[in-house]
Amino acid sequence: MMSESDFIREVDEELRHEQIKSMWDKFGPFVIGFALLIVLGTAADKGYEYWRHKQAAESGDAFIAALSLSEEGKKDEAMVALEKIKAEGAGGYPVLAEMRIASEKAANGDIDDAIALFKDAANNPDVQPVIQSLARIRANVLMLNQGKVDEVINELTSLMDNNGFRHSARELVMLAYLQKKDYAQAMPIAERISQDAETPPEMRQRAQVYVNYIRSQFEESGSDEAKEAPNE
Repeated sequence: MMSESDFIREVDEELRHEQIKSMWDKFGPFVIGFALLIVLGTAADKGYEYWRHKQAAESGDAFIAALSLSEEGKKDEAMVALEKIKAEGAGGYPVLAEMRIASEKAANGDIDDAIALFKDAANNPDVQPVIQSLARIRANVLMLNQGKVDEVINELTSLMDNNGFRHSARELVMLAYLQKKDYAQAMPIAERISQDAETPPEMRQRAQVYVNYIRSQFEESGSDEAKEAPNE
């Protein structure tokens, strides 16, 4: 015979079951829906990652193919391919395509267009900082050749420290001052380049040539800087 305590326990269990069933009937579809959203969201995320990597790989192949066309002398076909990558490519390839287009334009004498493209890449906030700096250097090389020395000085002075392209920035700024015949400003930069152990060897050698040249200009003018400039 069932005791009173056993009867109460069974009633409690039945009530709990009824409560659970009631709760499930009420909220079960929402729980299932939420779980499905998690599963579908994860699947969509993985699918998007796969698609993104696949698109980047395809853009990489297209970029290499465009470079091959250029090397084969098929410049027009290469430019069409590069323009397509710039407009439709994935990953970092659109900006690489843009910079290659700029290089091609510079080689063809379209200097202003090339500078504009390099500057566009340099000022694009979505581009990695190292690529921005490289694009700025490339633009300023062309600008220096155009005699835009003040612009070069203004744009590259900030890159002369704590930047992966600091050595190139220093040399370009120094050359800009030399074009201005501002030897007093050019000398400390030339010395800095020649004395920095991290400066690439060929650039260091060029800088020492400039140091000697600037010193000779001081001597011709009788400037005190010639006496102060150290001999190497």
